Formats: sequence, structure tokens, C-alpha cells
Amino acid sequence: MRQYIQWAFLASIIFYVLSCNPRNPEMSGRRISEVNRLYWLQNNFSSADSDSILHYSKLIDSAAVNLPAAYKAMAMIGRGRYYSGVKPDLSMKYYQQALDLVEGTGADSIAARAYNGVGVRHLKRSDYSAALDKFFKALALFEKGGNQASAGGVLSNIGEVYQLKNDVPSAKKYILRAMETNKRANNIRSYLDAAQTLANLYGMNNQFDSAIAIDRMGIAIADSIGSTRLKSSFYNNLGNCYMYSDRPDSARYYFTQCVALDSANGIWHFMVDNYLTLGQLALRQNSTKEAEHHFKRAIYLSDSVNENQLKVYAWKGLAQLYKKQNNFKQAIDATDSSTAAKDRMISEKSENKIAELQELYETGKKEQTIILQEVKLSRQRTILFAGLLLSASLLLSGWMFYRRYRIKKEKEYQEGIMQQREKATLDILHAEDKERRRIAAELHDGVGQVVLAAWMNLQAIEPQMNELPPPQQQALSRAIAMVGEGCREVREVSHSMMPNALLNKGLVGAVKDFTQQIDPNVINISFHTEGMLRTLDPMTETILYRIIQESVNNAIKHSGASELEIFIHHNSDGISLLIEDNGRGFDPSLVFAESNTQDGLGLKNIQSRLAFLDGTVEWDSSPGNGTVVTIFIPSKQLHA
Repeated sequence: MRQYIQWAFLASIIFYVLSCNPRNPEMSGRRISEVNRLYWLQNNFSSADSDSILHYSKLIDSAAVNLPAAYKAMAMIGRGRYYSGVKPDLSMKYYQQALDLVEGTGADSIAARAYNGVGVRHLKRSDYSAALDKFFKALALFEKGGNQASAGGVLSNIGEVYQLKNDVPSAKKYILRAMETNKRANNIRSYLDAAQTLANLYGMNNQFDSAIAIDRMGIAIADSIGSTRLKSSFYNNLGNCYMYSDRPDSARYYFTQCVALDSANGIWHFMVDNYLTLGQLALRQNSTKEAEHHFKRAIYLSDSVNENQLKVYAWKGLAQLYKKQNNFKQAIDATDSSTAAKDRMISEKSENKIAELQELYETGKKEQTIILQEVKLSRQRTILFAGLLLSASLLLSGWMFYRRYRIKKEKEYQEGIMQQREKATLDILHAEDKERRRIAAELHDGVGQVVLAAWMNLQAIEPQMNELPPPQQQALSRAIAMVGEGCREVREVSHSMMPNALLNKGLVGAVKDFTQQIDPNVINISFHTEGMLRTLDPMTETILYRIIQESVNNAIKHSGASELEIFIHHNSDGISLLIEDNGRGFDPSLVFAESNTQDGLGLKNIQSRLAFLDGTVEWDSSPGNGTVVTIFIPSKQLHA
């Protein structure tokens, strides 16, 4: 039934795509492939490549005209990523549009990315409950689709939320899950991002040694993949750990290394942060000249990257420095510069917000026009789509009927083969059992009788041995003894192949006779039955009797057991056999190992015999804990 639903869903998509462009369905198929290719390329760009993300988003938007909603949502995901850093409200709008487009379509991967994007926006707004709600929805969809790499990123986001909520145990739990998931997905960069978050978590809680250990591990991995950018981030973490644990020389070393790496990579924003931190470190140590140099360097670089927030902190650091030096005029100037930078930052945020609102408005107008055009096109497509869908439904119904017929015939054919196999198996067992009986009878009534007659004839002439010379007397005595031994062996082999007790008394009686023949001083055996009222198939009785013989002999020879219990239970489901001893036990895995060709032949024979009857056997044993053998044969194989 599930296959029919899948085929019906696939057919619906195909005919929907055809209805979107009825004049050229082949072109629609090519456009779908092209949109999927563009979407893959868009997702492979990092957030730092925002212009490339926007470029591919526009290409997807153009190529997805008249395609199903899921393809349009791909463009919305790209727009959401592009605006995430600069216009968060617009980013939220596009992610929400993507969610609205894919709702109920089964496009789980796109929905998961949209949920994650909305969650990030809530996180930036400090709406932690809403952020967690969206992140967990995204996580569930990524895990359902087996997308481990994306799931690892969402787990990191969840850990960050709990970190900001000061829920350290939960934060640690999800960050560790993120690291493990990224490790399984071989997503090294995301793994290192999560590791850096975990190091920050330890550092914020003054667990500096743990943080330093993780940072050093991160540096080693970053070196192995040649990522100086990630290495710089871990250096920065190390510098902070050493600074806040009163190890200023080590802190200065790692911050200086960060400056060198970030300068080589052209990451000016990080360089501003590093110079600011070096200035604060020097100010702590009263190295005023060094502190002044680093603060001024931070201010200079912040102008080039328009980083006003860090510039405010740098001016504040200079003001504090000049105040310490009693240079109040420069302290006041630095404070004024800090205030001016802060006002400029607020002004720019306001201007950006106004521009974002304007763009939201213009985007809304454009989308409204597109919706009106699509409504007109939708009316024209509805009639055609209905006809195509009806035709598709008729074709699909006919195909499903034919497929159901073929499946039914295939099932009947397979059932016939299984029945033939079962019959052949039972015929083999019956023939084997019949041959055992024949050979046992031949030994007992044929060879056994001849040997017995020879032995009796030899015994008849035994009184005349005194007339013979001593050597001949000894030879004749040995011959009489050997013929007697042969007679006993023929009788034992005959009874072993088909015990008389099993033929005359059935399974229960034969087992009782067998157990009573064993010396209680060697092993004490208790035998119980339940429900053994109906006659079993002779072949089944023979197999069960052999299994009991083998198990009891194994217990006597190998286990050193003093107690052994046999329990047979028969009901409508089948027959169960339980054999338990208190011996030294063994390791079944070693006995059944492929490399073990010497031991366990008897146990393997038990397995093969039961397999013919669709039965099962389990050995529950370990060294020093005795052995329990559990056997079950289903009812369909039991009765004659």
C-alpha cells in the first residue's frame, strides 16, 4: 500500500509540473533540474559569501516561475540567508515565506532550513523560547532525512541558546551532541565551531583548564585541515583563558598570534577585536604605552571596517588610560570620541532600520502584484490540470490493478516454492529416519544374530578347551571375548541408531529409561513434562531424543555438573525443551566462531537438525555460570 501512495504522489507532482507549462513539459523538467543545481550551489556558500548567495537566489527565483511552491521556497531561503546579518526583519520575512510555501508539501529539507533560519532570528532577538521551538522542529526534520551535517549545526544553535540562558548542563549536552554528530558526518569545520562554543562555555564558568584542552585540540585539527581562520579563533579563546586566569604573558602571546593570522587572512574585524583585547590586557598590567598603542590601532582599523561598537570600547579604554595618567584633558577628549562613536552607531542602526522597512514595503507591493498575476494563471491551469489529473488517475488505477494482480501471483508462486521446500525437507528427514530404522533392524536381526550365534557356538566348545595346549586355550579365550564384545557393540550401535525404548514407549518413556541408566553419583538428573498427551511425529521424537542425549553427555563430559534438569512442555503453539545444569559453563561465541573447526560439532549438529523443523535453539551460558539450553519447535512440525 505504501508503494501505491508513493507512486500516486509522484504522478501528481509530474502532472502538476506538466500543467504549469503544458506546451513544453520537457522544458519544465529541465528547469526543475536547473533549480535543484542552483539551490545546491547556493547552500555551498558560507554566510561570508553573501553576494554569491543573493546572486543564486535571484537565479532560482527566475528559473522557478510556474514551478511548484517548493522550488520558489528555495529562493526565499537564499534571501533569508543574505539578509540575516544586515536586515534581520527582512530575513525573518523570507524564511517565514519559505515555511508558508512548503507547508504540507513534504519538502522537509527546505522546511528544516527555514525553521532554523527563523530560530536564529528569534535567538538574535533574545526570544529564547521561540528560538528553541524552531530549532527543535528543524532538528527533527533534518534527523528524519538523515542530514547529519545540518543536524549538527542546529544542535550547536540549541547549545548556544541554553548557554545564553545560563543553563550550563543543557548547553553542554547539546554542544557535545553537535560535536558527535558533526564528527559522524565528517563535517570538520562545524565540529570545530561546536568545539569552540564548548571551550567558551568552560571559560565563562572559570573551568579554564578544560577550555584550554579543547582549544589545543581545535588548533591541532585546524592545522591538519590548513584552516588558519579557525586556528585564529582557538588562539583567541586561549588568550582569553590565560588573561582571565592571571597568566598575562601567555595571553599576550596568543592574542599577538591572532593578529598575525587575521592580518594574513584579511579579517580586519577580528583584528580590531584583538588589538582592543591587547590594549585591555596591557592596561591591566599598567603598561600604559603599550595599551595606548593597541587602543589607537583598534580605533584606526575600526574606521576602515565601520566597526563602531568596538571603536566605542577602544575610546573608552583610552579614556580610562588617560585618567590613570591624570591626563584629564585627553581623558575627556577620548570620552567625547566614545560618545560620538556611540551616537553614530545608533544613527546608522536607525537609518538601516528605516531602509529595511522601506524594502519590506516595496517587497510586499511586488509580491502582491505577482500574486494577482498568478491567480489569473491559476484559473487557466485549473481546467487543464483537472483533465490531466483525471487521466492520470485512470491510468494509475489501471496500473495499480495490474500490479496488484502481479503481486498476488508472485506471492502465490513464492508460497508454492516454500511449500515444496518444506515438503522436500520433511521427506529428507523421514527418509533418513526410515533408513536409520532399517539399518538398526539389519544390525539387530541380521549381523547381530550371526555374531550372537557365533558367540554361542564358541561358548559351547569352551568346556573342551582344557584338552587343548595352553597357547591355543588363550587364543580361543581371546576369540570368545572378542566375538562377545563385537556382539555387544552391534547391539549398542543398533540401539543407538534407533533405541527400542523410543520405538516401544515413545519420547517420554525413552528419556526416562535413558536418565535412569545414568549413575546419580555421577550426575543427578530430574525429568519433568507438561502437556505430553498427544503422539508426536516419530522423526520429531527421534531428533528431540538425540538432542537430550547429546546435551546430557556434554554435561557429563565437559561441564563437571552435579545437577541437571530436563523439562518438556507441549501446548498448541509447539513444544519447548529446557535443559539446565549447574556446571562450569562455556562461551557459545567461541564455540560457534568461524575459525573454530574443532569444537562444538555436536552443538552445530543440533542447530542443523532443528533448522529442518523450523525450530530454534539458544545456549545461555558463560564461564562459571552453568548452561541453559532452550529449544522450541512450532506445532505444524510436531504431529504425524
